[in-house]
Amino acid sequence: TLAFLQYTSGSTGIPKGVMLSHSNLLYNSALIAYAFEHTRSASGVFWLPTYHDMGLVGGILQPLYLGRPNILMSPVAFVQKPFRWLQAISRYRGTTSGGPNFAFDLCVRKITPEQRATLDLSSWTVAFCGAEPVRAETLERFADTFAPCGFRSEAFYPCYGLAEATLLVSGGYKTAPPIVRWLDRKSLEADRVVPIAAGAGGARALVGCGQTMPDQQIVITDPNRLIRMPAGQVGEVWVSGPSVAQGYWQRTDETEQTFCAYLQDTGEGPFLRTGDLGFTHHGELFVTGRLKDLMIVHGCNHYPQDIEATAAKSHPGVRAGWGAAFTVEEGSGQKLVIILELERRQRAEAARVIEAIRRDVAREHELVVDSIALVRAGSIPKTSSGKIQRYACRDAFLDRSLEVEAEWHREGSDGLVAASSAPGRGQAGQAPTSEDREAAAQPSTSNSSRAAARWQTLEATTEIVLDVVRSIGKDRTVGLELDSSIVELGLDSLERLEIVAALEDHFGGRFPEQVIAEMYT
Repeated sequence: TLAFLQYTSGSTGIPKGVMLSHSNLLYNSALIAYAFEHTRSASGVFWLPTYHDMGLVGGILQPLYLGRPNILMSPVAFVQKPFRWLQAISRYRGTTSGGPNFAFDLCVRKITPEQRATLDLSSWTVAFCGAEPVRAETLERFADTFAPCGFRSEAFYPCYGLAEATLLVSGGYKTAPPIVRWLDRKSLEADRVVPIAAGAGGARALVGCGQTMPDQQIVITDPNRLIRMPAGQVGEVWVSGPSVAQGYWQRTDETEQTFCAYLQDTGEGPFLRTGDLGFTHHGELFVTGRLKDLMIVHGCNHYPQDIEATAAKSHPGVRAGWGAAFTVEEGSGQKLVIILELERRQRAEAARVIEAIRRDVAREHELVVDSIALVRAGSIPKTSSGKIQRYACRDAFLDRSLEVEAEWHREGSDGLVAASSAPGRGQAGQAPTSEDREAAAQPSTSNSSRAAARWQTLEATTEIVLDVVRSIGKDRTVGLELDSSIVELGLDSLERLEIVAALEDHFGGRFPEQVIAEMYT
């Protein structure tokens, strides 16, 4: 019978309610315990949202199923200070924890050498990474950065799953290091798997997501002809087994299309059509991208994440992992568009950034970029699990609702088009004037000491806010009053949480949860 609805992330469309039965949940809980080699004596640390499949099934149901402890923390607490996640693993001797690529990348960027010196990550034996194609460079950077803290690269556990299959679909062996295969990019674009030397020109590194699980089947199919693909070719990943959900809530047609697929050549089925592209090699599943995100330019397949990775590495002025590549219909063909978040304090470098993106994409992919938009840090649409919503980026590009810092278009403009401030972005400002200070320092009431102390607190708060605003590259020097709203600073949720963190560090306390929630949303 139906246990609950678990909503999809919405990375390629509107989120849908997946109907999970009690047997789905029990089977997948057993599968996770088997794959991760969980015991009742171990423990986990989870910051993942509890309305997402990773956080709910992995973070709450798994410890209940096994009778083992899990340490839970707010996603906001992690995003605000990534150090808190690794600090909790170190403090509570966590053995299982993880998240999408961006979580590991955020730790590398945000955790200082001084903070790293206090960590002991030697207890961490299952560092699962999933929710999107796992990047080899993400694993390598994290392992290198936190090796002095006792983290072992063998702890990484790349895996694959989705809400429609409850959670976990495939995974490797707990003590085995991640499997990385280097493949020829051009052949991959033609759906062929051709091994190539590591680091060779035109090579793409793919991380294996493990093998299929007991009582379950994974097949690679031609998404158009609905037949099984031969070994060594890329196709759509189909899954069958007890973890596959009952369908989408009140969506009969979509349930039929997604959950009731049959192989046309053998009649096998029903299968869950995952919408993911991949292949198997010696039993290992490699996910290459999303079927709906696949771009076809001049008759050739291109994976957006490859183009995004090339663009992100082209110049230090863009934020790695925070971009979207897609095509739009224009005239008689497809136009390639790249959107990237600009690193703070890098707007002056926008022209050079765009030039570097165009050059590297042309060199690596033999593609001409038609439009580039550099947008404000933290403004690209993402799902609750941190995945880029490319369809939402495309819509925002077409209706011109992106918070653009600078943009370039191949047709109609030969150079950089500087963007004005986006609507709704207010002004941050300045510290109180000397007249304000003098007036506050000489109160006319008998509560002078209390008023003076309150003023000192307000003044310190204003200075802290301004320091954070300046540090993240916001050019806001006028207009801030003591009763100004945080919204008037024109900051995104992550930047607001930096202010929260700075204030908590200075005053030595914690904001009430309702205040944090307001800042985050």
